[in-house]
Amino acid sequence: MARKNNIEVFDFTGRNLGELSRLTHAYFTELQQYDDAIHFAEGWETYYRHRMESGLGAPHFFVRGLRMDKEAVGFIMFGYRDEPMWRKRRRGYLSNIYVVPAHRRRGLGNFMVKGALQTLRQMDVEVVELDVYVTNDTGRRFWESFGFSPFKQRLRLNMT
Repeated sequence: MARKNNIEVFDFTGRNLGELSRLTHAYFTELQQYDDAIHFAEGWETYYRHRMESGLGAPHFFVRGLRMDKEAVGFIMFGYRDEPMWRKRRRGYLSNIYVVPAHRRRGLGNFMVKGALQTLRQMDVEVVELDVYVTNDTGRRFWESFGFSPFKQRLRLNMT
């Protein structure tokens, strides 16, 4: 795809799902500090690979990665959906973003988000939504720096 200095932006495909699985495992492991419901089930990787393979290449779903010195160091998942019932019909979403800790604070997250938002603009997306944990102050400030603002809160009841 594109290069910036020694950073390569690429789309994940079926050929590099191992890299995505490794990054995703690290991502969800970090999220456990915010969400006590995140625990990997036996066989999670097989399920995850299948889910990603069925979505990769779809015209409305994107999984972009970053490589530095030939090592995958981050990813962002985003896409859009059409909702004909609403005036703002084409709604975008950012679902996951991750940069390995050793490469943080270098603008890589900003770089990925700006690229995702540019792609969504090109797809005529009218509004973009995302979820952030209410206790994740750093994450909230990160998203607010792009102009995102709170508009609803998701509630959960643990039944066990």
